Amino acid sequence: MQAKIYISAEAMATVNAIKDLDYYSRVSLSDDGPDLTTVPGYFLNTNALDLAELPSDVEVAMHLTPTDTATYHRHVAMPAHLRGVIFSGAPNLPSSYAEIISYWSPLMPTVHHRSALYFQNEMNSYCVQLVDPDGTGDAAAVGEADHVADVLVSDGLVVTVTGLATIVANLNPNHFIALSIPIKVSMLGIELEGYRSTEEYSTDPAQQMETLYFRIADILASPDASNISISAIRTELSDYGYTY
Repeated sequence: MQAKIYISAEAMATVNAIKDLDYYSRVSLSDDGPDLTTVPGYFLNTNALDLAELPSDVEVAMHLTPTDTATYHRHVAMPAHLRGVIFSGAPNLPSSYAEIISYWSPLMPTVHHRSALYFQNEMNSYCVQLVDPDGTGDAAAVGEADHVADVLVSDGLVVTVTGLATIVANLNPNHFIALSIPIKVSMLGIELEGYRSTEEYSTDPAQQMETLYFRIADILASPDASNISISAIRTELSDYGYTY
């Protein structure tokens, strides 16, 4: 089971405009039209999220936003040790990480992930078993599940939300929780400055934002309502491929 993630109509329009574009076509959009990099939806991790447009008549019971610094930092984090390429055998994962993140944002490996094991998060890297599922002599760690012991579980900016269980338990299950995520363009853009490092992710509310909406019923049905881990945000190079 995978949770549905809701986004605004504006964000969905952006997602639909770029979803079938490769890296080169996407970064060239501003040559002949508007610059979509600054509008909602551009940095959403569409390779892992099941997205739907938020109905216009919903009730948002709580909004976690960096503008409310104290509440945001109490519940929301973008841990450096979960950012980027994480395989299932990583040594420093939260409890039930693979189960939780597969509920919120299951990764769908593509050919672009073939060399991802060489770009693991430096705080969670280990010796992933190399296999050669197609007999070509080109070892890989992503592809055929029957041949791979170590599974790639996430490769984006992972956002964790903790401590909501007691809050949402008393709310209408058909209402929503909103989560705004700041976009640090220097880290997520073409240069990926500090992405594969221990650098703390900036939650400065002056940055552009992506906002996700979670139905409270989906939070309550999740593996752990007190611990949400979602690979919510992609980098500009997400479909470029892992190459040196």
